[in-house]
Amino acid sequence: MSVYYPGCDTTIPSPTCSDCPDKELGGVRSFFLQKDTYSFADITDPLEWNTALANEDVYLFPKSRGTIEQTEVESAGFGDQAMVVDGYDFVVNVFEPNFVPNVDFWNAIKKSNNYKIGWRTETQVWVSDEACGIIPKAPVGEDLKLAVIQNVICKFSQEDYPTPSDVPVDVFDRCVAV
Repeated sequence: MSVYYPGCDTTIPSPTCSDCPDKELGGVRSFFLQKDTYSFADITDPLEWNTALANEDVYLFPKSRGTIEQTEVESAGFGDQAMVVDGYDFVVNVFEPNFVPNVDFWNAIKKSNNYKIGWRTETQVWVSDEACGIIPKAPVGEDLKLAVIQNVICKFSQEDYPTPSDVPVDVFDRCVAV
């Protein structure tokens, strides 16, 4: 009896090409933590954001800075394929200026394992598919005039890169009191 493995054919969308592409400027300009039991029906809808914030399904930090690193997770391939990309490990490293009033929040949420990390670049908002590990830090430097700011490192692994969506209007431009 012969066995034929047809492979893993998937539908591949056509790439786009432009001589004058729009550029998405980087930097994590805002970030948010989203309960992994919560899903946006339309992440671009400001009213849905207001409801999620009021219900504490999402915690938003509108003024931040940071970076994202990703490392591919590979495994050995078979036949003529030397390796297979199984997914990615992500590290979101952000800085948030409200250190003192948020110490209790960060001490509590670091023990949780049920929040996804989301972030905003210039015009796009992204959110992880998987929950992240949250590591808050508060480094203190030697400079007597340097502020202590909250450094938060969020780590997660998933198969694909998160899909961006347009930034909702009037969500990331102010602090929201709950």
